[in-house]
Amino acid sequence: MAIRIITDTMCDVPKDWAEKYNIRVMPLTVHFGEASYKDGVNITMQEFYSKLEASENLPTTSQVPPIEFLDAFNDELNNGNDIICINGSSQLSGTYNSALLAKNQLESDKIHVIDSEGVTLGAGLLAIKAARLAEQGMISTEIVNEIRESVKRMKYFYIVDTLKYLHKGGRISLSTSVIGSILNIKPILTIKGGKLEMLDKSRGIKKAIAETFDIIKENGWTLENKVVGINHTNSLENLGLLEAYLKKEYHVREIIVGEVGSVVATHAGPGAVAIYFEA
Repeated sequence: MAIRIITDTMCDVPKDWAEKYNIRVMPLTVHFGEASYKDGVNITMQEFYSKLEASENLPTTSQVPPIEFLDAFNDELNNGNDIICINGSSQLSGTYNSALLAKNQLESDKIHVIDSEGVTLGAGLLAIKAARLAEQGMISTEIVNEIRESVKRMKYFYIVDTLKYLHKGGRISLSTSVIGSILNIKPILTIKGGKLEMLDKSRGIKKAIAETFDIIKENGWTLENKVVGINHTNSLENLGLLEAYLKKEYHVREIIVGEVGSVVATHAGPGAVAIYFEA
């Protein structure tokens, strides 16, 4: 018997980490008009950004349907595995509820479904942590309790490089988008209660990164000897700026680096960077 960690592509577990810990990743779907693509399966990120730039309207996304979780759960149960399924925030997608429906249909006490209350690599860090705890010999109920506590401690900071896609998605007005672009405004977003919130804004990506670390310090949080996740949307340059600042300010234990998948990148657009850690 083993413990199998399952997650979804909202959590953006880097592929090499998913392979290392045998984490099963369930893909959401991205729709450009009539064309549909499984996130991370049959569309590359370069193809996605090309389509995003060319599209007048934002693509839409859809959750992992319950039947796909049902099949995955049955597969793992038939192999004698316990299941810990960690999903993107239930406030931002119906995928968690799909997993819960599948669990309830199977009525198995070997299935545990957790709402990460986050998105992208911050939620992915929870899946990686769960896999590491399983590797260390923890039983599933102990891991679930530990991860639920980690959900409460996880911090998320997103720095958005362009306001174009927030406008396209109806989150800001056209005038705000235009003025913000002229002034080189970079919003800093976070997650509270599973929902995205505007935290602050700054002029220029370097100032926004510095402001993010100021916010971390002002809250009394430290990244010393922590596992820290950082990722980006099609901007290794901005990722490099964030990583350099992080290494200058702290001696972290480990940095897990990834790329934001197409579901979250739909709304962030290219050039965004983010940092995640447990406080």
